[in-house]
Amino acid sequence: MLNHLRIGLAIHHSYAYYRGVLRGIAQYAETKPEWLFTSVLPEEQSLQSLGRFRPVGLIASVSGELLLRALSRWRRPVVNVDPHLPALRFPTVHVDNALVGQLAAAHFLERGLRHFGFVGPPDHLYSTERRAAFFGALEEAGDTPACYHSPANLPFDTLGRHWDLDRGVCRWLRALPKPVGVFVPGDDWGVQVVEACRQVGLRVPEDVALLGVDDDDLECELTRPRLSSVKVPAERIGYEAAALLDRLLAGEKPPAEPVLVPPLGVATRRSTEVLAIEDGDVVAAVRFIREHAHLPLRVIDVLREVPVGRRTLERRCRQALGWGLGEEIRRAHLELARRLLGRTDLPMKTVAQQTGFSDFRHMAVVFRQELGMSPTAYRRKVRDRPEVSHRRSVKRFKK
Repeated sequence: MLNHLRIGLAIHHSYAYYRGVLRGIAQYAETKPEWLFTSVLPEEQSLQSLGRFRPVGLIASVSGELLLRALSRWRRPVVNVDPHLPALRFPTVHVDNALVGQLAAAHFLERGLRHFGFVGPPDHLYSTERRAAFFGALEEAGDTPACYHSPANLPFDTLGRHWDLDRGVCRWLRALPKPVGVFVPGDDWGVQVVEACRQVGLRVPEDVALLGVDDDDLECELTRPRLSSVKVPAERIGYEAAALLDRLLAGEKPPAEPVLVPPLGVATRRSTEVLAIEDGDVVAAVRFIREHAHLPLRVIDVLREVPVGRRTLERRCRQALGWGLGEEIRRAHLELARRLLGRTDLPMKTVAQQTGFSDFRHMAVVFRQELGMSPTAYRRKVRDRPEVSHRRSVKRFKK
């Protein structure tokens, strides 16, 4: 007969991210038939009621000071899955916010945007880390983003009911040079910025290209226009949190640093479908390349579509994007291959064939040069659940 172990779950259910985390915990629990779960609201009073079930450990979304103080009195292992509060003494698993910010910068740069902004809270960890990486990548590329902070010290709204932006954001948006790419640290912020743009007559994406985080399918699909978003691997975060709690229960020491899981890429929707390039020939070339990324394109194929001399088009492409036609072809193939590796179970040879590479060996060379890993390792990273390293160095995106 199994000796059951009671595991407490103090996690919000109102956001898609947290529901994904819970699904990941459930997936890990398939290998732990002795685990029994008791779920409570992540609040101080709820934790008191949890005590009578005598859980051996807890996975929690620690988003407020009251809950933090209550958990500080616990004598059992706790794993946090919430990226709101800095410097927690609990082991924490969450998305690599630096990579999220860098992905956002690269997404805007690839669309030829030259003006950028950020809107979010000034004192939540997920916002400050994503903003810092976003600014760092753009400043390294030679740009200086603008920033608008919501009022400080707003509590995290577990039900997503707060309108956190004041009227000042409308004036700020109106004053930005256009077109501009605005990055927000969560999809709920994106909903608010879309509405602010509507109130002052700004078009999304023509005037303001907007990118959120979490890829909450309901938030993103119900927003008008539909919201592009950085995809956060919530299920994998839940899986890794459960695995970490399991190791803590077995006597392993907690990690000194947060366990960081890389984002899965960008789900592109209407809110960032813009090519902010004034040169019509370069726009035509880039569109042709991205629409035909599944083919083994060469520069000569682009020149047949855009009847401009090669040297002239190369020079104008570098002026508009910061890189030439060959690099744009390479980027388009790589982005399509990443999407297929993350979303399908196609064999590696087939992925290479369907993403314009000459063969799998060529695709592997590009992956190692650009991402520092093989296509197989990339697929494993975004779809499977290996041990997650605590530190990652990532190549900066540049113009």
